[in-house]
Formats: sequence, C-alpha cells, structure tokens
Amino acid sequence: MAKIPAPGVEERVVGFATTQPDWGQFTVANALRREGVQISASGVRAIWQRHGLETLYKRVLAMSSASSSETVQLDARQHAHFARVRRRQLHREAPAGPAQGESPGRREVLLTVAADEFSQHGYKGAALKKIADRAGLLPGSMYHYFKSKQDLLEQVHHASFEELNARVDAALENLDDPTERLRAACRAHLELLLSGSSLSGFVRVRLFIPVGSTLSAKMVRDRKAYERRFRKLIEAAPAPPGADPTILRLGLLGAINWSQVWYRPGRLTPKAIADQLVQIFTGTAGKALRAKAKALKRPGTTR
Repeated sequence: MAKIPAPGVEERVVGFATTQPDWGQFTVANALRREGVQISASGVRAIWQRHGLETLYKRVLAMSSASSSETVQLDARQHAHFARVRRRQLHREAPAGPAQGESPGRREVLLTVAADEFSQHGYKGAALKKIADRAGLLPGSMYHYFKSKQDLLEQVHHASFEELNARVDAALENLDDPTERLRAACRAHLELLLSGSSLSGFVRVRLFIPVGSTLSAKMVRDRKAYERRFRKLIEAAPAPPGADPTILRLGLLGAINWSQVWYRPGRLTPKAIADQLVQIFTGTAGKALRAKAKALKRPGTTR
C-alpha cells in the first residue's frame, strides 16, 4: 500500500516543481529534510507522478503556466528564468523555420539535465543515455540537438556563463557607484553558486578547472569574457595603494568560488559573505570595522 504523505507535504513538493523546476527528486527531498519534513526521494517522485510533474520538461512547462498567474510572485532570478522559457515556447509554437521544428524548450531541459549529470559525475562519468532518459527522450534523439557529447558539454558551459552574466547584468542595473557595482556583481555571482540549481552545480565544478587543462577553446572564451567584466569592475573600484588589479581580481573571484566548499546555511547569507569579501579586497574592511566600533562607543548604544 502506498504511503500517504502528511498534510501539507504534498503541496510543498508540488510547490518546488514550479519554483525550482530544475531541482531533482533528491535535491527536493534534502531541502525538505532540512526543514524537518521526513520524505524520501522516491516519495517526492511519487507525488510528482500523481500531478504529472515527473520529468524536468513537464516541471518547466508547469512553471511557465504558473508564472502567468497574477498570484505568483517571482524574484529577479525566476523572472529571468521564466522569460527565457517563454521566449523558447513562443519560438517553438511558431511555424518551423531553418531549424526544421527543433524544440528550444526541450533543448533547455537537456542542458539543465546535462548540467546536473556533468556536475555530479564529471564528463567521463556522465552517460548520454541517462541524460536522455531524464529529459524524456530516446538516446538517439540527443543528436537532433547536439552534435556530440563534447558539443553538449560546451553548450552547457556556455549556458552556465550566460546565466552568470544575466545575474550580474540584472544586479548592475541602475547602479553607478563603482564600489556598489563591484559589490552587486559579487553578490549575484555568489548567490548563483550557492543556489542549488543544476546550472549552479555545473558552474561550481567548472570554475575550479584551470584554463588550458581540459577546457576547449569555446569554454576558455566564456571564462575569459566573464573574467574581463570583473577586471573592469575591479579597476573602476577603489583599491589599496599599490595593489595589483590582476591579483585583486583573481583573489576576489577565488575567494568567492571557494566559499562553496565551506559555506553552510545559517549565520551569514551569501549576500553578507560577498559584501565582506569586497570590503577585504578593496581595503575598506578596516574602515567599516572602525565605523562600527565608533558607533558602539556612542552613549546609549548597546553591544
């Protein structure tokens, strides 16, 4: 006899399908367990099957349907995600053009599944058959979208850095102060790394691979283009006297990327961590500490 989930659990599981469609059953089960809800990955999948949400493709479509409702409130990341899905839906619904009817929505699903598989198992360990199965495709259909496994890896890498750049673009909108722009970019970068999505998992792994090792020329271009925008942000922001901008850039990005190793949800948010790292690397940490100490010495101020 199937085990009936406790009241409210089914709604929470279905809710993840429209708020985090790229999260798999294991990720959702772990997230719920952190909230004190005891449910297995198979239990999550059983609920999704009852609601027709068992594949990533169906969950992406469900998110786009839910997001058209006035009652759904989306944050900036989700708006960007929905906009991309919607553009692909409109393109898919249009008469077939040069791409001979290729479904961009299905392609996005494949990219998301592949990102998850590559981040968990590496390039050699990720199986195209499993990627196709998770996306609801026959293995041979993969080659309608990608020339080879290497092409799929490169496209996932490109999509990941597109997501990073989109987050940074949104964060920098309407900001003019150089320090605020650097701080906003670092927040966006770190928040994506720690978000738990499939693309963020892929980015977390690939950012630790040195340029020139296993990265193709296309992947190196993505990395260098992203690093160039941070170089410009750092060069525009105030820095300690005599500091080398290259070392500042590499040190700051390295510290942000390394935070994924030790970060645990709790005392500090990704935003707070990014702000402190920017203070340290721009030489403003001491000034901030002195201002805080001065404020604590004021009459009537509690420690």
